[in-house]
Amino acid sequence: MKKLSRLFAPVLLALFLLVPPSAQSLLSAPNQKQGGKANNNKKTAAQKKKEAEQRKKAQERAEAERKRKAEEERKRKQAIETARRKRLLDRVEEAKSGIRKCAAESRELAGRYQKMLNDRALIARSIDLLVLKPANEKSEDASARLLKIEAQFKGKAKDLQGAAISLEGLKNSEKKTQSKGGTAETWEKTLLDLKRELSSMNATIKSGESSNKSYGGFILSLIPEYVRAGVKFSEKEKTLIKKLSSL
Repeated sequence: MKKLSRLFAPVLLALFLLVPPSAQSLLSAPNQKQGGKANNNKKTAAQKKKEAEQRKKAQERAEAERKRKAEEERKRKQAIETARRKRLLDRVEEAKSGIRKCAAESRELAGRYQKMLNDRALIARSIDLLVLKPANEKSEDASARLLKIEAQFKGKAKDLQGAAISLEGLKNSEKKTQSKGGTAETWEKTLLDLKRELSSMNATIKSGESSNKSYGGFILSLIPEYVRAGVKFSEKEKTLIKKLSSL
């Protein structure tokens, strides 16, 4: 037996040398795994405690990172909401500023409206003055035209009836801005309604001013005909009629 071992030993050695390193590692792997398990089993309590602490710290870092990201997201959403609310407040303030501006413009319109009414009163007095003058054959044409002017003038008054009420509402619109309630959309709609009403009032007053100028011109054009017809005018009446030229 010993003789056979001596004979085959060189052959086995040669075969081992011819085997590739990878095959050798595979052959030795089971022993390594067993060695690893053995090493794990051989860990001390201190090592296990250290590894547990490391795992705990890793978990704490992960949790801290999660909280950090959550806080960043909360702040981001809060910033978006704050910006949204600010935009809404800005819209409300802009609408209220527009309403106050409309109220100021309405006060200016109220001044023009009152002047227009004063001018209409002057025209009405001038018409009454001529209507009361004694008529004669020479003044018939002038008197007929005067009656037409009077009818048109009185008809125009119907277009101005609601203007005073609308103006009063416009002037008081500034009081609405003292309210703290209402959405941006509500205030913007209020402003839009006021602008429309203001525009309508402006058009009504412009029309009245233009009509007054026309009626004043028509009446002044009749005066020479009345004079040629022999109608007499006092100095007071002349002063009244001259005022028509300033309309």
